[in-house]
Amino acid sequence: METPGRPRVVVYNQVSVDGKVVGFDTHPDRYYRLGFRWSCDAILMGSTTALVFGPPETKEAQQHTLPPPQLLPVVPGFETLVTEPRPLLVVPDSRGVVRGWIHALAQPWYRDVVVLVTRHTPPGYLRYLDHRGIEHVEATDPATDRVDLAAALGHLAATHGVRHVRTDGGGALTGALLAAGLVDEIVVLLDPVVSSDPDGQRLVSLPRSGPPGGIPLRLRDVESFDDGALLLRYATVSGAGTS
Repeated sequence: METPGRPRVVVYNQVSVDGKVVGFDTHPDRYYRLGFRWSCDAILMGSTTALVFGPPETKEAQQHTLPPPQLLPVVPGFETLVTEPRPLLVVPDSRGVVRGWIHALAQPWYRDVVVLVTRHTPPGYLRYLDHRGIEHVEATDPATDRVDLAAALGHLAATHGVRHVRTDGGGALTGALLAAGLVDEIVVLLDPVVSSDPDGQRLVSLPRSGPPGGIPLRLRDVESFDDGALLLRYATVSGAGTS
């Protein structure tokens, strides 16, 4: 359900058969190699996911400007996955959760970082982003005071030429995108396993109730693997969402 003026958005994740994204052994090599089939101008990553880049910088370090860090080497065997131009890393973080941006800036996968904020984002966090040379875009949804993802995607299209986006995040980000009607395709790597985490995060966590009949999808393709895993591609149906 691509809309003129905004990028095409593909949600991509790895799940267990009970629909969870945690609580089971994953195969990162296969997951990331498959994910790079979808060339994109930007990776949209949730703030919780972005915490994996590294620990927070000290409060003192956050108050000082530092030179850009040297890029880390690409993991051996993954060199062919790094193509130019590399995608932007885009992270909604209105609360200022991610405080280890120095580690993200050293990653070899992205050409630059953009953080999406709101009018309520702590000023100290905005100063910290400035100290790291990270662009921050204010996009406030007046109805929720959260990041307006539709406005932010439109801004990225207009200012950075972003036309294709792939997600790298959890259920909350996917749910917010679906609720706003911003998802064009959902690609799921379904592992033949049941999550051992009874309270584990699921593929989708909607911010509000959706239509009574659910949010319809249309199967586009199925690919099977020798270990029983499936790569499922679904297109969203025009008009689907909870807005």
